[in-house]
Amino acid sequence: MNYFTPAFRCEVEGIAETKWLENGMDAKVDMRDTLNNEVSGLRARRSPKLVDRCLDVMVRVSGSVPVFLIILAGLLTWALLGIRFGNVSVWIASISDVQAMLCYVFDSFIMRQLLRQYSDQREALVELQSRSHSHQRMLADVRKKLGRGGVRQVAEKCNAERPESVDYSLNTQSLLVQGIMYSARALGHVLSSLLFWVCVVIWLGFGPHCNWSDRWQLYINDATSALMILVFAFLACLRERYADSNNASLDTIFRLDSTLEMKLRCLTKDDLPNPMVVDPLPKENILQVVIFYYADIVGTLVGLMLLVLVIIVWAAVGPVLHYDSSWWLLIGTYAGLVGLFDSFVLRNVQSKVHQYIKGQMTMVLHADAALLTELSLATDDTAGSNAQRPSLSQTVSRWMDAVTSHTLMVMAGFLLTIGCVVASSAMKWSLTGQLISNVPPSIIETFFMLILINGQNDAEASAQMDLDDLYRYRQWLLSFTRHAKELLEVHGLSATAEMPAP
Repeated sequence: MNYFTPAFRCEVEGIAETKWLENGMDAKVDMRDTLNNEVSGLRARRSPKLVDRCLDVMVRVSGSVPVFLIILAGLLTWALLGIRFGNVSVWIASISDVQAMLCYVFDSFIMRQLLRQYSDQREALVELQSRSHSHQRMLADVRKKLGRGGVRQVAEKCNAERPESVDYSLNTQSLLVQGIMYSARALGHVLSSLLFWVCVVIWLGFGPHCNWSDRWQLYINDATSALMILVFAFLACLRERYADSNNASLDTIFRLDSTLEMKLRCLTKDDLPNPMVVDPLPKENILQVVIFYYADIVGTLVGLMLLVLVIIVWAAVGPVLHYDSSWWLLIGTYAGLVGLFDSFVLRNVQSKVHQYIKGQMTMVLHADAALLTELSLATDDTAGSNAQRPSLSQTVSRWMDAVTSHTLMVMAGFLLTIGCVVASSAMKWSLTGQLISNVPPSIIETFFMLILINGQNDAEASAQMDLDDLYRYRQWLLSFTRHAKELLEVHGLSATAEMPAP
């Protein structure tokens, strides 16, 4: 019997595609010549389930630049129409409904993005580790052939060279994408979060002047609703852009890695297949496991189907409530409460995904660094870029990330959601009662989305530096292999002979 297992609770095993030697291949093949069809890049994997493939397409479309521009245009249109209809209660409540439903959908899509990113990157890193084991085995043979003196000569030649760098900067992207990336830095900055709370304090200051009325509450509800739609759409678009950038980096590394394997096989006549590597489950407490199960439900079709069911029920009770303001806010209240809790879960899951991927990447980098040390290759001037001292803003942001992503914070979000439901129920779900379940959740969820952007920026910057280091390490190994072959050919040695000791 098959049991439901979330993506975060699955082991991942993988084998890098083995580059077999062709029969009769000459070991003296030019090390600079590599047939393009022999080089393997990053292979995109498609889910065997049609539903999952359809969801992935929907997620990619929702995070596309055209969709983001359409939503931005819709918000501007709503703001302009508000000049004419701004005093109509139904108009004020409607934006809350639109926001809540859109953000509910984006909640599911962003969670789906996290699930897809986690699975794809785990599989890619497992393949890199698989091929890395073969590199270590074949380079050990090369070291044995060269001897200590030969390794030293080859290392001196490699250290005199500077590895080529690949430009993954904003200059290689379109102006529109550059604008999105720069906007992400501004929205994710700690000052943006501070400015948000300053605006909330100003709104609270007008409370006595407006007699704490429902209209006063609707003002902040509308403002945070519009901002939340913008932030959700922006975050979905930003994550897709980061995914494209990471995939491009990984594809380049995979091609270099595949080339290195072919060169080593030509040099050593090694015909052993790349070994299988298994990435085990991280150990987590029971509460975190429950959060993973919930996150997997949100990121699948179940969460969206539940929203459709609730919308049908909401539409059915419209005549009973005479389509008044309370009825208009009802669907927004439901989606807003669910979205409030989901924002806590999103923040937690995002942190865990980055933590797991970072740990796996660190294992690959450490293995490469140890191999480079054995080959006497100096990489101090290029490696260790992640050890830069963070600025004050980064320190504060990372502290906020750590606090908001903690497992106990998810529990606090759950209790807050229950508290809003209890308070609204005590007021019999009147307009004021519903606003209690709309306004505080809207403010908190918007803040968490801003923190989510900051966490995404920080994690992606760290991941890109790791990928750059990984690319440079592969270049060093490829350079060592090329010079080792040249030295062996100078001494007229065969593929199995060893250089004499100096």
